[in-house]
Amino acid sequence: MRSVTRRPAFAGSLLLAALLAVIVTAGPASAQSTSPSVTSGQVTGSLVQGGTLTIRVDALMPGGWQGLHLVEASVLAGGSVLEKIVFDVEENKLTIGESSTVVGTGGVAEGTYLRASGADVVVTKGGGNLTFRLDANVVKTITQDPRFKLGVVDDFGASDEVTLKLAEPRSAGITWGTVATLIAAALFAGGFVGNVFATKRRPPPRASVYDAVQRRVETDRAAKGRST
Repeated sequence: MRSVTRRPAFAGSLLLAALLAVIVTAGPASAQSTSPSVTSGQVTGSLVQGGTLTIRVDALMPGGWQGLHLVEASVLAGGSVLEKIVFDVEENKLTIGESSTVVGTGGVAEGTYLRASGADVVVTKGGGNLTFRLDANVVKTITQDPRFKLGVVDDFGASDEVTLKLAEPRSAGITWGTVATLIAAALFAGGFVGNVFATKRRPPPRASVYDAVQRRVETDRAAKGRST
């Protein structure tokens, strides 16, 4: 009789344990992928009283921008927060310092250093993306070299943030388009000036048939006088 080899009874248990290990390992990674993130941001403008500071935050929320709760921007200097700006996504409210206003209205929110109207805020939403843009008036000069912390918070308290400096103003420089424009202007000016001088220059006197006949008569008379 042929012997039958039986598989160990615990083989099925090992397979089940391996599957559970994969699920447990994948769980935190899956949860992490649903957290919000600041994909990019920028702060430009002036830090001097009377100037304008433009703040932009680009955020991503997997599953839809509706899962975002707050967009935050803080002005940092010397290890402390000089000014904090908060945009409440659900309530569509802008807060600067202790003052708040509804976005899209003429109401004003003003802190120690910055002031902005609700009409100075532009919020763009689509899919999992949300872009917050604010033009704030500087009411008090920020004398120190500040940093700007831009962040987002979702409905469950998960957050992400980046810290950056004030962006350097773009240099105008000389582009190829500028060079081409200057060359075209120089050629046009040269042609125009040349035409003006050509117009003013007197044309050479034309030969007169009468003068030629007169000179011939005088030459013949002189020849006859010498022959006599």
